[in-house]
Amino acid sequence: MNFRIMDKQTDQNIKTIRFPITADSKLQKMAEKTGLTKIDFFIAMVDYFYKSKKDPRDLNDELLKKELVKRTDRVIAFIKVIEDNLLMPLITSTDKINNSQEQIVNYFNKHIIGHNKDQKEAYAKQQTTLNSLDASMKHVEAAQYTKDTIKRKCLDILNFYIQHREAMGMMTKQVDKDSLIENVRQQMKNL
Repeated sequence: MNFRIMDKQTDQNIKTIRFPITADSKLQKMAEKTGLTKIDFFIAMVDYFYKSKKDPRDLNDELLKKELVKRTDRVIAFIKVIEDNLLMPLITSTDKINNSQEQIVNYFNKHIIGHNKDQKEAYAKQQTTLNSLDASMKHVEAAQYTKDTIKRKCLDILNFYIQHREAMGMMTKQVDKDSLIENVRQQMKNL
């Protein structure tokens, strides 16, 4: 080892590398693109290959491809696990819910709507019966009114007969008696 002492500091740049001029010009261009010196670029390049464990001779990045395939396989495996553990049970549950809802709708259509239809028909029959009963009651009321009217008119005719009969005496002519009877009969017919 060769040590040089400069202002009480040891120089860390104690190694040299010899390489072709074409490689030097490429190194210079790459360093300029990144804004680094050739030494800083070289150090960053060594760190990169050291950390990534890539082979600098592998221009097609076969290790990178293998790593990508490996990671892709891991992601696919993860997705399959999620599918098996989460999505499939969710789909199964959704199917069960859909089947349950379909059964509820069928039950509703079969029983509740049928019951409502039966209730509607029963209500219609009740309404018809009530309408018929109402018509009968009106007829009875009208008949009762007519009966009361006839009774009152009959009483009026009877009172008319009694009043005129009492006014007749023993000496009343038979023609007047017959006329009174005929008048009462005619009034009774007119009811």
